[in-house]
Amino acid sequence: MKRDVTMLELVTAVTEHTRTEAEAIATIVHMINSGAVRLCGTFSGARIDLGEVDQPWTAADQHSADALE
Repeated sequence: MKRDVTMLELVTAVTEHTRTEAEAIATIVHMINSGAVRLCGTFSGARIDLGEVDQPWTAADQHSADALE
């Protein structure tokens, strides 16, 4: 995957390789916040703060996120 992507490109690519919505969200958040990808377009420079969000995903989902990098 190229480093500079739009949110739509990222969501499309990730959801092709994940089984659940929670896994997709965990992967997208990890890729954006870790710097693995850089958003351009409307979400340019955005980061995702999960400080006040219940996290329904598991360690297995995080492992999947790491595998996509």
